[in-house]
Amino acid sequence: MGPHPAVAAIRLAVRRVLHDVVTDHQRHIEQAGHAELAEAGAGAGGRGGALPERPDTPLVLVACSGGADSMALASALAFESRKLPVRAGGITVDHNLQPGSGLRAAEVVARLTEMRLDPVEAVAVHVGRDGGPEAAARDARYAALDAAA
Repeated sequence: MGPHPAVAAIRLAVRRVLHDVVTDHQRHIEQAGHAELAEAGAGAGGRGGALPERPDTPLVLVACSGGADSMALASALAFESRKLPVRAGGITVDHNLQPGSGLRAAEVVARLTEMRLDPVEAVAVHVGRDGGPEAAARDARYAALDAAA
């Protein structure tokens, strides 16, 4: 008996995205490799040179609030990433808007670490007031995620 249909569906969606990431990464490597090989060949009088080093595998990060939806996504990423040449990590953002938010962020980090995601990080942000509290929190979160990526 396989996983629950909802679990299977999210795993399939994540698998498809990861395949796209791997395909794009391989295409980038091939394009960069051809350019480097051409330069190495020209620089060595056409005799060829050392092959370029293979870049690290791509890193896919999941932004995780600790809620059911983002934990399900993180779990699916952890499960599917083990089958492909990708690294998978997680980030949670501590908005510092409620007492104990740092503890909650630490709990999310612990759960992501238990899933064997690596790297895992909690990022604390300062939420401004522009546009109201939800918009300000969203802006701070997006800025933190951009910086972490």
